[in-house]
Amino acid sequence: MASHDPFSDPPNNSTPTLPIQGYDSNANPFSSVDSLNDLESGPSSKPTTGGYSYGASPYGQSGGFDPAKQAEYDERERRLNEREAELRARENAVGIYQNNWPPLFPFLHHDISTLPELHQQTAKFLYIQWLALLVTLLINLLGAIFLLVAGASEGGADTGAAGGYLLFISIASFILWYRPIYLGLRKTEGKAMAFFFYAYFLFAGCHLLFSAYMVIGIPSTGSAGLINTISMFSQGHILAGVFGAIASAGWILQAAGGGILYKKIWDYKNGNADISWQEATNQIKTNSIKTIVMHQARM
Repeated sequence: MASHDPFSDPPNNSTPTLPIQGYDSNANPFSSVDSLNDLESGPSSKPTTGGYSYGASPYGQSGGFDPAKQAEYDERERRLNEREAELRARENAVGIYQNNWPPLFPFLHHDISTLPELHQQTAKFLYIQWLALLVTLLINLLGAIFLLVAGASEGGADTGAAGGYLLFISIASFILWYRPIYLGLRKTEGKAMAFFFYAYFLFAGCHLLFSAYMVIGIPSTGSAGLINTISMFSQGHILAGVFGAIASAGWILQAAGGGILYKKIWDYKNGNADISWQEATNQIKTNSIKTIVMHQARM
């Protein structure tokens, strides 16, 4: 009796049916590379975008440079630049300009070259006066700090007041007297600008009186002027005295130079019948001050 191995596979005389039709199990898969060639010759699976194969240049299917398309793009850019220039010219014609001041954070337009040639030199000196005021305020604050360091009895009050002057007067002077006269000199029709001339006369006059007051240098007033300067030199505090002297010279220039410009603009007003107090009051009655300021802020 033949022994039977219990671990052997059961006999199977049937040939299994392969799931892939047409596949020859006796064929050598490495005998030919025709199947690989068939795969390579099939349609490309590379994704396409916008009618061009991925990575191709928009100038042409071959990725080369297309002079016709480049010329078309250049023409579009030229037309856009022309339209932008035309829009700016229209804005300039009606007195609306792009903001360019201050350079770091422009929020208004300032360009003395746009003023009538008659007023450009005067406007330049006015602008220099305002810039010199900023420098004077800064030096005055440094002088007050040195007063405090030197042990002046009112050094703390002087330093606090000088810091307030630097913050407040630098902004208020630009809004209240420099910007109005800049706008007043910019317009050619005097009637529309009478209000700005008189705003300048009022606040620039106050500035001249303040400058004369700061020259004195009374202790505890925030001024490193003459009295404080002389006191520092007499006590041997040379550095405090030097800064006080420079601040005093700055206030003298503000009072003297500003007075000359004030007189020049006053004479111009007297020679122009359109710039009168009556015209200024009529403008205020016709338009509110808010309307005037908001309208001129675009200039």
